[in-house]
Amino acid sequence: MDFDNEELTVKLYHTDQQEARIVGIREYVIGAVAASMPPEFPVEALKAQAICCRTLAVKRMGIFGGGGCKRHPGFDLCNDPVHCQGFMGIEERQKAWGSRYEEFTEKIATAVEDTAEIILTYNNNPIEAVYHEACGGCTEDSENVWGNKVSYLRRVECIYCKDSPYWNTTKNFSIRELKRRLAINFDDGFSDKREIPGLLENIHSTASGRIKKLKIGDMVFQAEDIKNLLGLSSTKFSWKVSALSFQVMGQGNGLGLCQYGARGMALLGFPVDEILKFYFTGVELKGLERPTYAKPLIGKTIVIDPGHGGDSGNSGPMGLSEGYVNLEIARVAAEGLVQCGAKVILTRDKNEFVSLSERVRISNENKPDITLSIQQNFFPEEDSGGTESFYYPGDVEGKKLACIIHRELVTILQLRDLGAKPADLFVLRETNNPSVMVHIAAISNPEEERLLSEPQFRQKAAVAIINGIKAYYHE
Repeated sequence: MDFDNEELTVKLYHTDQQEARIVGIREYVIGAVAASMPPEFPVEALKAQAICCRTLAVKRMGIFGGGGCKRHPGFDLCNDPVHCQGFMGIEERQKAWGSRYEEFTEKIATAVEDTAEIILTYNNNPIEAVYHEACGGCTEDSENVWGNKVSYLRRVECIYCKDSPYWNTTKNFSIRELKRRLAINFDDGFSDKREIPGLLENIHSTASGRIKKLKIGDMVFQAEDIKNLLGLSSTKFSWKVSALSFQVMGQGNGLGLCQYGARGMALLGFPVDEILKFYFTGVELKGLERPTYAKPLIGKTIVIDPGHGGDSGNSGPMGLSEGYVNLEIARVAAEGLVQCGAKVILTRDKNEFVSLSERVRISNENKPDITLSIQQNFFPEEDSGGTESFYYPGDVEGKKLACIIHRELVTILQLRDLGAKPADLFVLRETNNPSVMVHIAAISNPEEERLLSEPQFRQKAAVAIINGIKAYYHE
């Protein structure tokens, strides 16, 4: 399929109706914006939302190498706003908007078309362009919500959502109701203090003022659990005892775009790029690079690890250095992958020793889509040999990648098939992405060592690797 001349489509799973929908990317973004932001919002805010919705879709779409919807395999996204993002089709919008359907659809369509093919990127990769209704004065650092640090999801002070209905809300609970909802016990005799012994204590909060963990009665809770159990709109809350009154600031988890903040900034005249760069740290707005037949790996970052190198590598009976062979295959493979549009990083570019931990550090630091380690096997028996591939146990994508690359290597090289199999190897275990190690041939086998010494054979091995990676992204 030539995506230069045909509209991209999204494989969407509609959870309510339990049906599949194939939706053009333009219509998908219109429906996603409609589901996530009030159409009455100013156009610049709607533009910001459109770019976020498009970026989230591209991040997950299989054609761009995304992992798709984890809950519904085979689909790019579902319409569950908690899991992927919401989507309103034409009938749903007609029902929700009534006589204003045409007006609101045209307004959102204009925002989508004015930002056509623009996405948010960090290090040239689409980001998790998450959003929430209102931050209540400060967005949140990703590690306080997801548990891992994301460079572009950093806390920012926000005064632009002050006029939102979620800026400061109050929710009251009787002591009896609180005990029932949380299944806790405590002494009802308390004084009018913010931290009451036996009621609320051991409170941990983030720099943005959101509660992380606290003890209520005889139980310790994560703030997200309290939010869900009591039906609070966010974890940015305080309290006073009247029975028990929670003052809540904001709506949602505080990550990424504050939608009411975007509204406030738009009303003050801020353009869409300034709105998005305020909420997402260090990002760039870029035109979407579509995969083509010529460059099917656009947007992918691949780390190739040619082993440790240097004199510490194994050598065969003919004296062929494993480190040299690995590097030669890696260089050819890297050149071919770059021609396919990928960004490629080698863990070493000379035949010199690089430690295992350093090679893993290079991979993790570059946050690649996949890591491929090229090695040669070594058998004490000279007549043993063949091609084998490894993936880390439990790494589903690593297994898929290993099996596909292994298939190509066996087909092209015609050596004995030793299989693709799980292995608890350091490089596979410690890299933070789907990782594969290939053993192309045995340098202890004279015939296979002779083959490895031939540039044509090494070229074939590199082509097999390239074909395998291309097939992994498009099967």
